[in-house]
Amino acid sequence: MSISKKIKAATSSSSMIRKMFEEGAILKKKFGADKVYDFSLGNPNVDPPRDFEEELIKIAREVIPYKHGYMPNAGYMETRQAIAAKINRISGLNLAGDNVIMSCGAGGALNVILKALLDPEDEVLVPVPFFMEYTPYVENYGGVIRRVKTKDDFSLDVAAMEATINEKTKALIINSPNNPTGKVYSEK
Repeated sequence: MSISKKIKAATSSSSMIRKMFEEGAILKKKFGADKVYDFSLGNPNVDPPRDFEEELIKIAREVIPYKHGYMPNAGYMETRQAIAAKINRISGLNLAGDNVIMSCGAGGALNVILKALLDPEDEVLVPVPFFMEYTPYVENYGGVIRRVKTKDDFSLDVAAMEATINEKTKALIINSPNNPTGKVYSEK
């Protein structure tokens, strides 16, 4: 049995950022890790704080029933309530724990959200440049990526976004700081 043509094409070549990462690894071996700065994937080059590591070890040693078992699909309610409370403090909203669903990372969350929202040919707007994985996330559910230009400093061009919105627009993906530029968008 062979894999699909789509997956074969996707795995036959690396994205530019992956090529940069792989080249960086070669250069680090050749010249020393202290002489090569890798700005490709966003891997941290410092260890987490020692207090954080110690807290993780403490939690790992706790005796908790089903610590390594399944949890409710939406996540533990106490965690969801804590997240809702933080969002409420920051935004002035009035969310409850029931309004929060946990996921395994942003990619997992985006896939679930896009699966829930998209019908074939629905459009998802993304400011450029953008994290290239958004394309397969959207295409997995029959959607179409619509690229929206940004300003010269990579800030959002609201007029360009508004001009791109049409009857097929279902979502707008904005991440801040932006990946790959690092641009932090203002609240305005």
